[in-house]
Amino acid sequence: MYFEAIFSPADQKEYKSEAKDFIGKKLAVKEGWIIEDGPYKGQQCYYAPNTTIGRIPQSDLQELKSVPYARWNQLYSNIESENK
Repeated sequence: MYFEAIFSPADQKEYKSEAKDFIGKKLAVKEGWIIEDGPYKGQQCYYAPNTTIGRIPQSDLQELKSVPYARWNQLYSNIESENK
C-alpha cells in the first residue's frame, strides 16, 4: 500500500541531520515493519524511499493516510527532484 503523511518528529535527535530538510513536509511513505526495540517498540514504522530519513515510527507522522499510486508517485517524484 501507498501512504502520504507529514513528517513531524517528536525528537529530531533520533534522525540523521539531513532529515531536518523534510520536517513539516508531506512525504510519500511505504509501510515498513513493527519496531522491535527501543522507545518506539511495538509501533508500526514507515520509510520514505530515496531519502536518508530511515525508519519513521508512526507517532512521527501526522495525517497518515492511504493514497492511490498516482498520488503517491507524484509526491515521490517531488522528493526525488528535491534531492538532486
